[in-house]
Amino acid sequence: MAQRDRCPVCESLTLKSRPERLRDSDSIGVLACEDCGHVFLDSFDHVNDQYFVNDEFLLSKKFVQGVDARLRHFEHENEERLGRVGPLVTNKRVLEFGCGAGALMEKIQPRCDSLVGIERTKSFRERLNEVGFSVLEDISEAEGPFDVVLMFHVLEHLSEPVQAIRDCVARLASGGLLYIEVPNINDALLRLYDVEAYHRFHFFKDHLHYFSRASLQETIRRAGVREVTISGHSRFGLANHLYWLKTGKPGGHMIWNFLETPSVFREYTRALAAADMSDSLVAQIRI
Repeated sequence: MAQRDRCPVCESLTLKSRPERLRDSDSIGVLACEDCGHVFLDSFDHVNDQYFVNDEFLLSKKFVQGVDARLRHFEHENEERLGRVGPLVTNKRVLEFGCGAGALMEKIQPRCDSLVGIERTKSFRERLNEVGFSVLEDISEAEGPFDVVLMFHVLEHLSEPVQAIRDCVARLASGGLLYIEVPNINDALLRLYDVEAYHRFHFFKDHLHYFSRASLQETIRRAGVREVTISGHSRFGLANHLYWLKTGKPGGHMIWNFLETPSVFREYTRALAAADMSDSLVAQIRI
């Protein structure tokens, strides 16, 4: 397994090892770039075409066995995403890069003028095409132009994130929007609470990259884009964090949800965003 010798964002050779180990591999390590601060796995060799096509990716998760289970598991999250992007996609030509099993596509399709998905996982893509969606295997097949391109928790899986952004921008119409959401390496469970079990849980083979606000900004700049708005967004709130602190395990947002009213969630996650410790970052790029 070849170890990476340069940063995949800024191409710096000045790298250092981080102490974290992956939850699903003892042979892959974690590196940080000392120039741009980007964090990434020390090898990408395990992520090849067959990893996606043969469903090793996404369908391999123990907590979501099969497509139906995946749709149920992420139902609440996709309802929240609909609330955010629904107004942005209304009467627009939309591309969702990394549409997964199609949960968000099903919600936004009635609002869109047209909708195309990109999905490498073969079983997801075939299922969606069978039920009437237009889903392609690779972005090179998407002609555009599109008014909106959505990329929810996809960029961290791609070996060349700078090129992926270039590919999306190239398919945007004038005045178009590229909407990107990625995990934040400055997540409060890592940076503030320093939960040992979460350090091991957070890093795994599917996520090749771990973006900070600065490294996401640099990735976008390297793609040739200058104007971007980056904000913090939290998928999980106080109940989830308290459960991690108590048990060292995920799932608190469901098991201890009685602790978290909508107003508590809103105020807690707002404070995390102000401190740049949200669990996710959102970049909005206007062309």
